[in-house]
Amino acid sequence: MFFAAFTLCAAALSAQTEAPARPVAIRADKVWLGDGRVLENATVLLRNGRIEDVGAKVDVPAGVETIEHKGTLTAGLIALHGATGEASATRDDARAALPEGKVALAFDPDHYEFEDARIAGVTTLVITPAIEGVCAGSSAVVKSAGHRMLSDEAQLSLVFTAAGLSFNREPTSLGGAVAMLDQMFAKPVGAVERAAQGKLPCLFEATTRQDVQRVLDFAKRHSLSGAIHGVGLAGEMADEIKESKLAVIVPVLSIGEERRNLRAVGALAKAGIVFGFGLDSPWNHPAQMRLGVAMCVREGLDPQTAWTALTSNAARIAGVADRVGRIDRGLDADIVLWSGDPLDLGSQVTAVYVDGARVFGAKP
Repeated sequence: MFFAAFTLCAAALSAQTEAPARPVAIRADKVWLGDGRVLENATVLLRNGRIEDVGAKVDVPAGVETIEHKGTLTAGLIALHGATGEASATRDDARAALPEGKVALAFDPDHYEFEDARIAGVTTLVITPAIEGVCAGSSAVVKSAGHRMLSDEAQLSLVFTAAGLSFNREPTSLGGAVAMLDQMFAKPVGAVERAAQGKLPCLFEATTRQDVQRVLDFAKRHSLSGAIHGVGLAGEMADEIKESKLAVIVPVLSIGEERRNLRAVGALAKAGIVFGFGLDSPWNHPAQMRLGVAMCVREGLDPQTAWTALTSNAARIAGVADRVGRIDRGLDADIVLWSGDPLDLGSQVTAVYVDGARVFGAKP
């Protein structure tokens, strides 16, 4: 009854519709499309919550509000790992495996932490289960405004780090954790079966090189797809990770980060591995994600590669590339206006639109 009631609640949130935002055309000095291309002096037309058109010569219908923006327009940022709005609502220390658990049930769209995300230009977030046991359930993909949930089952969380162990219940060792997971996948049911069939990506939680090796062996053994999160030096295992075809979610990078960690991100890019960035909110401010990426660029990461990691590649990892992450016709109108180059930390967010509705920034 508990899960049924909350599932209905989550479904209602996902299906909730509001009056569509008024159409608007935004002309910007630069439009970063999110696929590596940049348009100069281009217009983006937003209508009915979607991007209706984009280009240098967009025909703006009569009566549609037009905004002249002296700066850069991009898709909204996507944070791939964190607990925004639900940090205290997803723990279950009593059970080592809860594969049918859904973090979507704890989604509080009115939580004040989502406002912080919007101010930082983050329009989509992946809310992830607590790192405990061996399988803490499934992540959810939500918008930072509009009570919107894009997916209530985005990835199945599998824990390969010592942080998931406990002294008073099984498993008590990393070997025991892998053995328990092997048993789950030997006779998979529900979410585990969907993961085994390739219908549900996995979120592999790891911390060390040894954790990553266990992930790679396990993923190969069970033919699993998904992304590895939590290893700052994952780029130093780029060859092995590339062979696995898994993506990487880079953990949040802080001021004073070792250059070795920043250069490891560049190694992921050089190897052609799809990667994005986590936030680990609410313990980190949403602005820290862009700060970390800017530090990687300073260490040699190509700026447009960095930007795709924050937008289009992040959307691929989250399984919502058909909805967000790029400035393209038909995608959700999740737009951020910047005063200058988004990877220049002197640039500021001047306005944010989610589903075509302005959710941050004063009217120009």
